[in-house]
Amino acid sequence: MTSRQHRHARGDWTRELIELAALFLAAGAANLLVTGMQSQARGPLVLLSIGAVLLVVAAGRWWWRRQRPPAPPAVAPVPEVVSMQQTLWRLRASVTDTPGRLARLAGGLAALGADIRTMQVHPVAGGVVDEVLLHVPTRVSRRELIAAVEAAGGHDVTAARADVRELDDVPTRTANLAIDLVNGRTGLVRALRALLGQVEVHWQEEPEAPLEIGSFTGGAMCLADPGGGVLVLERPGGAFTPAEFARARAMADLAECCRTRVRPRSDAARTSDGVDLTIRPADRADLDLVSAFHARCSSAARYRRYFSPGPAPGERGLQRLLTPALGRSLLALAPGGEVVGMGNLMYDGDSGELALLVRDDWQRQGVGTVLVRKLVEQAEELGIGTLTAHTHVDNTAIARTLRGGGLKLVGAPEPGEWSWSRELRPKAGSPVS
Repeated sequence: MTSRQHRHARGDWTRELIELAALFLAAGAANLLVTGMQSQARGPLVLLSIGAVLLVVAAGRWWWRRQRPPAPPAVAPVPEVVSMQQTLWRLRASVTDTPGRLARLAGGLAALGADIRTMQVHPVAGGVVDEVLLHVPTRVSRRELIAAVEAAGGHDVTAARADVRELDDVPTRTANLAIDLVNGRTGLVRALRALLGQVEVHWQEEPEAPLEIGSFTGGAMCLADPGGGVLVLERPGGAFTPAEFARARAMADLAECCRTRVRPRSDAARTSDGVDLTIRPADRADLDLVSAFHARCSSAARYRRYFSPGPAPGERGLQRLLTPALGRSLLALAPGGEVVGMGNLMYDGDSGELALLVRDDWQRQGVGTVLVRKLVEQAEELGIGTLTAHTHVDNTAIARTLRGGGLKLVGAPEPGEWSWSRELRPKAGSPVS
């Protein structure tokens, strides 16, 4: 567009008016010189008058445009935003604590199209550990993500898919986990995994060197299990920081307080014969009761339950059965206080397995049905997605009980065995393992 076209587009005719006024004034002056000042011709006066009027109009327009506020700049059209599918990642990297290191890391992630959502900085000896939750285009692979961080100066980089519920800030997430722990909606191991991310948890009777109870070294830490023994937490490819160890130890201490100060919830139930039962969680204080219960069960009943003569031999075998690190145990007590039935729920991640043992003289009275119903409720509260069970093909009583609990026969993994399963719908707000 030429300058003249640009002025016309904006409606600015000031220059043209001045040129036209000059033309009339020049013509009038020339005519006046030719005819003489004493001439009676009116033509020169008309031309001069028109030129003067045009000149006044041009001057008025110039003054008006000077007083008017400037027009806003033209806004370029906003390009259409193309939505891109993204995935949430949890990223950890050790970096040196030098000026500009965070900018380099952010720049390397931005080059991949990543959008940082939250960041934690853990001071450690010789630098810091950055833990980042970020959305990354789905097309970006884990290898590309790690390579970008390493190119920006990071080392000991780990990357894992994250859950959207991890976007809560750490204090909020920790408080919610503590509430779930107190209310029995989660266990210590699941709470630790939700707090620390992708970690492996192992239960042991005693700590192994160089670890001691209440200590951590690099990628492993050792905590006392409130139910007995110790929990060893390991993070492959990444070290724990002092802040993470303090959080984990505080969560274990809270679980211990819950076990000693919060009274377990007991429920009442009634058998088909009208006998009232008490259903409550098992504890290691129930060791003698459960030992007597197993002694009064027939060898056939124990074999159907354990696929062996009984639980692991010795006192420790029963203790692990009563308070498993990854599980729940329920007892059914008769009015006299003796144990007449025991149900176990073992879980890891999104799957769980249940098992039952009912004393021979209390079978076919609905004791197993009550225990299965309670265990299914607890599995739903824990957010378990798939519940399974394994039985002998000739155990028709437990087959009816499992069907009553909503489990369906899904196959025969071994000769003489049946496998049962039920898909559960996790309740809203269930914790993440």
